[in-house]
Amino acid sequence: MKLYHYSPKGNSCLEKGILSVSLLPEYLFHYASRAKSENPETIIKWLDSTFYGRSRSVACFTEPLKLNGKIVSADEGDLFSFDVDALFEDQLVESIYEKTKSGKGGYIEEFKKVDINEIDYSALDFSPYKTEEEITNVFFRHYFIVLKEGYIPPEYITKEKSF
Repeated sequence: MKLYHYSPKGNSCLEKGILSVSLLPEYLFHYASRAKSENPETIIKWLDSTFYGRSRSVACFTEPLKLNGKIVSADEGDLFSFDVDALFEDQLVESIYEKTKSGKGGYIEEFKKVDINEIDYSALDFSPYKTEEEITNVFFRHYFIVLKEGYIPPEYITKEKSF
């Protein structure tokens, strides 16, 4: 089954693959306040305290975010897809976590470890939202694919859309 990942402008996904935050140290700052440190090793340790392997994971949705049926951007950049079954078949995945709760700037988070057959592909409800900003600032069910090597190789990904 397909999963979708948003990556900011200037990404190297088609050359290097979809990289986890542990392989993108310039993005660790996003977690500095929650980790109470700007030290990369401390931030990675904090990430892995939320669930084992989070620093080697890639966040993804079961479908693109949409406004009135039109795909919208979570960040200015690109939308990629990948076949999670193929990653499993080739033994690249260590585990999967569903993010079940998020709030207060990321300080309240809950995760649940799931099997591949427990990924919920039911349609997300975008109907209450009227603007792209509303959609991109609301919590939607999503997953973290923990990767043994911390990235999805480029041969597994497809560029779906640029924003």
